[in-house]
Amino acid sequence: MKLLEEYPLSKDIVSKFSKYRELLLKWNEKFNLTAITDEDEIEEKHFVDSLYLDKFISLEDKTLLDVGSGAGFPGLPLAIAHPSLKVTLLESNGKKVTFLKEVIKELDLKNVEVIQGRAEELNKREQFDIVTARAVKELNILLELCFYMVKVGGSFIAYKSSNIDTEIKHAEHAFKAFEISKFTKHEYNLPKCLDNRVLLVILKEKVTKKIYPRHYSMIAKSPL
Repeated sequence: MKLLEEYPLSKDIVSKFSKYRELLLKWNEKFNLTAITDEDEIEEKHFVDSLYLDKFISLEDKTLLDVGSGAGFPGLPLAIAHPSLKVTLLESNGKKVTFLKEVIKELDLKNVEVIQGRAEELNKREQFDIVTARAVKELNILLELCFYMVKVGGSFIAYKSSNIDTEIKHAEHAFKAFEISKFTKHEYNLPKCLDNRVLLVILKEKVTKKIYPRHYSMIAKSPL
C-alpha cells in the first residue's frame, strides 16, 4: 500500500484497505466486480482515486450517499478513511450488494449501510451533505437521479474522466432545471499511471422541485 502512504492513515485503516483488496479479488472470481485485478492497480485506480476527494472537500462528521456504488467506489474507501463519515451505499445489483455487506462485516465498519435500490426511487429528498457517483451515467442524467437527495448547502460530486467539458455542455438544461450556478472542476492525474481524472463538485443552492426526479423511463427517453 505504498501509494496510500501520502494519506494520514493509521496502521489499522491501512490494514482494512488490504483486507478490502483481498476480498475484492476473492469475490471477483465469482462475480464481475472489477476489470482491474492487479493489486497495485486496485490501490491506485480504486482506492487512491476514491480518496482524492479528501483534497478538495471536508468529510468529517458528514453524511454521504454513494449512488451506483458497484464494488464500493468511492464510498467504501472514504468510509474506511473517515470513521466519522456516515456513508450509505446505494446499489441495484443484488450480487454486488451481497459483496458490499460482506466487506462491511469483515472490516467491522460501523459507519456504513447498504441499500439495494435505484436512485430515482429512493425518495430521500435533501437528506445528505454529499452525494457521489463514479462511472455511472452522463452528467445530465446523473443530476436528475441524484441532486434531489443533496441537502441545500451540500454538494453533488461526480467522478469523471477528461471529457467532462462535453458533458457539462450537454447538461445545460439540467443546470437550469436545478438552478445550479456554482460548480468547480478539480483535475488531477493518478500518481503512477498518470491517468487524467476530474472531480466535478456542484453546490446545491435551492430545494429541488418536486417534479424531479421523473420515472427512469422518462429520464432515459428525454434527458434534461
